[in-house]
Amino acid sequence: MRIILLTIILSFTFIFAWSQRNGDIGIYAGISYYMGDINMVRHMYKPSPAVGGFYRHNFNPRNSIRFHALYSSVRGDDLDFKNDFQQNRGMNFNTSFLDLALNTEFNFLQYKPTKRKDNYSPYVTGGIGYNLVFSPDSRGTTSIILTYGAGFKFNISRRVSSGFEWTFRKTFNDRLDGIENYGPDNTTFYHNNDWYSIVGIFVTYKFLRYLSECPAYDQ
Repeated sequence: MRIILLTIILSFTFIFAWSQRNGDIGIYAGISYYMGDINMVRHMYKPSPAVGGFYRHNFNPRNSIRFHALYSSVRGDDLDFKNDFQQNRGMNFNTSFLDLALNTEFNFLQYKPTKRKDNYSPYVTGGIGYNLVFSPDSRGTTSIILTYGAGFKFNISRRVSSGFEWTFRKTFNDRLDGIENYGPDNTTFYHNNDWYSIVGIFVTYKFLRYLSECPAYDQ
């Protein structure tokens, strides 16, 4: 686990040092919610605030890579659901965590943060990350995560951009909610590997201009 975390941090450092001219920094704010042994089907269940920041390197108008760090929490309570099993079990949790991930982005339209022409694009994103849990009521402390989702970004000015995004995280244990393989006969239906989702908006700032911003380049 520590090797994965170190790899992510070193990758971010390398990308940032390699080419600042094609990079932008951003802040993120939104909500997170959980799906797992307690909540198996309900989206936007017990949302909690999520905040963080990121650095994005833009290889070209279609492809980018991004490192982000987000802090949030997820929670759940069996008593929110009416089935007899959960009413009798009566478990609940509230878990804070730090979400670190390295994601790629693919823009469906050609997009540059500093260019007013072609100044918006929907995109898809995916990558790998690490979830560090802080709350003592969760029996798991860390987990590798796979991330994927979609969003939309647009330019506000030649230096400032914004957008919104909805992403999902798949963990590789059942411990985010403190419930591992717990259910009638421990069936595979309950062995679901906990998920959580983050929905939010972001604002980015382009701190240096592209090397390719000469007018002749875009002709």
